[in-house]
Amino acid sequence: MIRQLANRRLPALILGAALLTLPVVAQAATVAAVPAAGMAAPAPDVVYGMPHVEAVLSDALSRVITAGRLQMELDNRAVELRAPQGAGGLAVENLYYSPVQGRFAAEIVVTGSQVRLPVSGRAFGVVQIPVLSRRVLPGDIIGPGDVDWQDMRADQTTSDTAATDAQLIGMTPKRGVSTNQPVRLRDLQSPRMVDKGAMVTITLQTPSMTLTTQGKALQDGGKGEVIRVVNTQSNRIVEATVAGPNVVAVAKPGTIAQ
Repeated sequence: MIRQLANRRLPALILGAALLTLPVVAQAATVAAVPAAGMAAPAPDVVYGMPHVEAVLSDALSRVITAGRLQMELDNRAVELRAPQGAGGLAVENLYYSPVQGRFAAEIVVTGSQVRLPVSGRAFGVVQIPVLSRRVLPGDIIGPGDVDWQDMRADQTTSDTAATDAQLIGMTPKRGVSTNQPVRLRDLQSPRMVDKGAMVTITLQTPSMTLTTQGKALQDGGKGEVIRVVNTQSNRIVEATVAGPNVVAVAKPGTIAQ
């Protein structure tokens, strides 16, 4: 009987011993997780947010987008990188840019660590161009109050796109020009100062003399334009530059000789 009771108590004693050891292990683990008195807590991670990423990306993209003011837009604006204390700053690697599509892709890395983040978005150069703020009809003179400024992608302008207000002011459209749209220089002309068929004064000026004679315009012309005129006295056709209302100038001596 005594041996049977001993056999029954033995598993209970083993289980009890096991249960008694569990809180001790948990407590020991908990105590180990808390820094001992006088020991410094682990340094927090360094966090890089959107302003840091935009700054380093702008610097990298400005080396490949050189025309105009850089404008950039990320596909994902919830950007954050975490790196351990002692890691370096941000850098851009594997940058790809498509000028046609205005798209870019790159990797933002924390130097001295394994932290990296792929990013993508749109980027292009922006320039300000003069546009007409009101509809100006052919024959009307464009004045300073008719000109406004508008942002436009630099890669969408050409050498024929008006880039300064001086290229517009004082000119008149050859045809209707849309408001708030890029203005093509080919669609502008100097105000007409000579009408086809009008009588004009042909002048030749040198440092020592000035000669004049009468002629007839064979073409319309604005100031600074070269038109063909006929000398009515010699019946000779010459090319002359419109200098003013019904006044043209020739550059070569002898062209207005009788």
